[in-house]
Amino acid sequence: MLRLVVVTGVFFNFLLLLAADEHQADDTAVTAVTWEKDFRPLYAESAYYPRATALSDGRTLVALAHPTPTGKAIACLFSSDGGKTWTNYRRISEHPRPVDLDNAFPLQLADGTVLVAYRRHDRPRHVFRLEVSSSRDGESWAVRSTIVTGTEGIWEPFLLALSEGVVQAYYASEEGCHPDQRIEVRTSVDGGKSWGTPVTVAEKKGSRDGMPGVVRLDDQELLAVFEAQDLPPFRFVIRGVRSPDLGRTWSAMRQLVYRPQHAVAAPWSAGAPSIIRLRDGRLMVSFQSDEKNAFVAGDRRRDPAQRTYNYLRHTHFACVTSLDQGRSWTAPVPLLGGPDDPANWNALYVVPDGAVFALSNYRGKIWINAGASHTSR
Repeated sequence: MLRLVVVTGVFFNFLLLLAADEHQADDTAVTAVTWEKDFRPLYAESAYYPRATALSDGRTLVALAHPTPTGKAIACLFSSDGGKTWTNYRRISEHPRPVDLDNAFPLQLADGTVLVAYRRHDRPRHVFRLEVSSSRDGESWAVRSTIVTGTEGIWEPFLLALSEGVVQAYYASEEGCHPDQRIEVRTSVDGGKSWGTPVTVAEKKGSRDGMPGVVRLDDQELLAVFEAQDLPPFRFVIRGVRSPDLGRTWSAMRQLVYRPQHAVAAPWSAGAPSIIRLRDGRLMVSFQSDEKNAFVAGDRRRDPAQRTYNYLRHTHFACVTSLDQGRSWTAPVPLLGGPDDPANWNALYVVPDGAVFALSNYRGKIWINAGASHTSR
């Protein structure tokens, strides 16, 4: 009888959660992209956090982080055949321990300059910084600037080009709000050589807002998505906020983009979002979630309420689509990974011909799937 009461109570709480759910998605999964049958390795050695940008010469660059015998490095590879093969490895930055490099994000500017932003942390000294290296040809790299430096925690840069020479750097910051975290943006008007003062994009007491991704909608409107911790019982959900003026001001309304879908109300996670805009205007958001993990009460691998549970060991890579500029979202389409076989730190990217790259940190390596997008009717 006790077991029945516990299960019934959990189910009742779940019904209450559904009643209060802001997630007004169509329950039909819409396939905006036809994916290749299988993911394939992009970089066959240990690496993590892949991010892509198209180059004006027709190539695609993917930046990533990987371990070295003495520390860590930020590096890049190139594809000239639509993502089928990746060659011409180039090292962008390297430091020995205890300096920690990660979260690389590339962007080519209108003048041809290629930027790669990344975090460079010296944790024993409590020095956290986001650094930018640049190159004219992708072959040789040099440090161009420091976006921001702090002492509590700065993470996950995201670069967005607005106009010639104007670029924005979004990131997650713990400065002045630890253990919470906010999303900030700084703007450069000289191609990433210097950066202005921060503007708060998203912040809520008690939430570690992180992993920002941003797209430009019509005219001056921007949509930023991020992981948040403001919808119990979940550990992470995906939220979105809007700017009507290219990032100068941001709405206080935190729209729910996605929350974990599980029959048991528990601290499941949906985090690490990536957002793209397809050529026909539809939006896609990817995320990682442990929502497919089978719940077993008290099991440290199956019960997310357990102290030693690690959701990163059980995540799958999935995406949702919006047909109305991000006001509602479809049911998720799973792409890769799952419980005990996780796919983490994933990203989507649209290349100029309309193809979509899905990038994943899977089984310790970097994997890619190249999909063809369909025009909506």
